[in-house]
Amino acid sequence: MAGRIPKKLRQLEEFLNSDAVCDDAMLLSELDGFMAGLAVGPALIMPSEWIPVIWAGEEPIFDSEEQAQNFMGLLMDYYNDVIRKLDQNKYMPIYDQDNDGGVFWEIWLEGFFRAVLLRPDDWLSYTHTEDEKLQQSIFILMRLHEMITAPDGFEAMEIDAELENAAPDLIPESVVQLHEYRKRTARPPASNDDHPLPKTGRNDPCPCGSGKKFKKCCLQ
Repeated sequence: MAGRIPKKLRQLEEFLNSDAVCDDAMLLSELDGFMAGLAVGPALIMPSEWIPVIWAGEEPIFDSEEQAQNFMGLLMDYYNDVIRKLDQNKYMPIYDQDNDGGVFWEIWLEGFFRAVLLRPDDWLSYTHTEDEKLQQSIFILMRLHEMITAPDGFEAMEIDAELENAAPDLIPESVVQLHEYRKRTARPPASNDDHPLPKTGRNDPCPCGSGKKFKKCCLQ
């Protein structure tokens, strides 16, 4: 991994590398790209929809309910931390590295586009804007993704080699631009005076969509 990873992320990484999850579950670099894609995407996606994508649809095996709650807490902290770092313009992707220091940005980008594929039509709306910085960012990310998923006969562009060499730096710059655009265009939250939110009872289903009772989930 590039750089030092905080202790909480080490715990996530160890679990994702363990036998508790299936072989197709995300690893940390891919998860980081996935979180970034969720954070900067044009549509808010609830955890109940994106968490199963991390496991590739196969539920992990937790030793106890306490371990499950602890892991989900780490996961949500991670998601919120990505957003916080984007707000502070301090976000840096987590890339895998080889022994010689080479960077595998492709794995991160695969995770990012797993988030894109959750709302492809909404992402398509980004391509219809006239914001030049946004258009450039979309082009860079899409072109890099096309390069790593290209079928036989893929038509190369002169700029591809330059993009590939600069990818580790272009990716975070593009993600920040997407985040800034989303903040500029986001609708202000509705006033609670106009649309009062219903109160969730302790025994009601949790609003996060987990299927658990509120007292057993987000109330914790």
